[in-house]
Amino acid sequence: MASFMETGLFRRLGALAAAGLSALALTVVTTSTPAGAVGNTTDVLWHNTTTGEVGTWLLDSNRNVIGNPPLSWRCGPECNRDWKLSGTGDFNSDGKTDLLWHNTTTGEVGTWLLDGNRNVIANPPLSWRCGPECNRDWKLSGTGDFNSDGKTDLLWHNTTTGEVGTWLLDGNRNVTANPPLSWRCGPDCNRDWKLAGTGDFNSDGKTDLLWHNTTTGEVGTWLLDGNRNVIANPPLSWRCGPDCNRDWKLSGTGDFNSDGKTDLLWHNTTTGEVGTWLLDGNRNVTANPPLSWRCGPDCNRDWKLAGTGRFG
Repeated sequence: MASFMETGLFRRLGALAAAGLSALALTVVTTSTPAGAVGNTTDVLWHNTTTGEVGTWLLDSNRNVIGNPPLSWRCGPECNRDWKLSGTGDFNSDGKTDLLWHNTTTGEVGTWLLDGNRNVIANPPLSWRCGPECNRDWKLSGTGDFNSDGKTDLLWHNTTTGEVGTWLLDGNRNVTANPPLSWRCGPDCNRDWKLAGTGDFNSDGKTDLLWHNTTTGEVGTWLLDGNRNVIANPPLSWRCGPDCNRDWKLSGTGDFNSDGKTDLLWHNTTTGEVGTWLLDGNRNVTANPPLSWRCGPDCNRDWKLAGTGRFG
């Protein structure tokens, strides 16, 4: 995997900060009354791939949406054409959730650094870009801590060869190494399984990988030892059956009931419903309650569920 990386200059994201940014225009349907304050829980990130707006749903500890404020910047026309919102993490070691962007044309990888209250304070690049060979075969598939140093790293998946690799970061957007995982996703895996996210699925404090079989509906994990070695690949106790597999997209992970365990986030791109699978820390699904809001017709047409984090 070492041959596909290259360092390079970063062309600043142009036309990003829009003067007089309008309020986030997500059309929502309430299914219960939002109540309480934002607890120690996960919020939801949305990206309008038409207008470039980036918005949030702020959640309380019981999956109620209590607000939907936008970020202070939007991704303007030049950005919207070339850049993909590819994940979230802490890219300057200040404890705040930041945004990760990937230019699938040039291979550049950039960040939006946030102040913890949805204000974008800077947009520095990473020290490496994904060069032509990388950009052709590799997909930026998530973030996590893959060497147990407490810093956010990047996860890459080669959808041709099945290799799964990492970019290890130093906490200040410098890529220090790009070692692969000990396993790759072979031909049968690569045909049917999609790398759908990261989280801690066995409560050992290490980042693991989440896989979704979009044919059979199975949801599986790769459990990691904190040093990129896959030690097991057990499934979740539930699978996403035929009706689920047709309409629902596995769109992220987070803690949606404030129990400290990684849960799953699902989005129905037909009805606009947003649901969760609550996990017990050992890959057992204990319940599947929805969020209090759904993404209505206007929202479902233009907005994409782009990630999770803490934005309130």
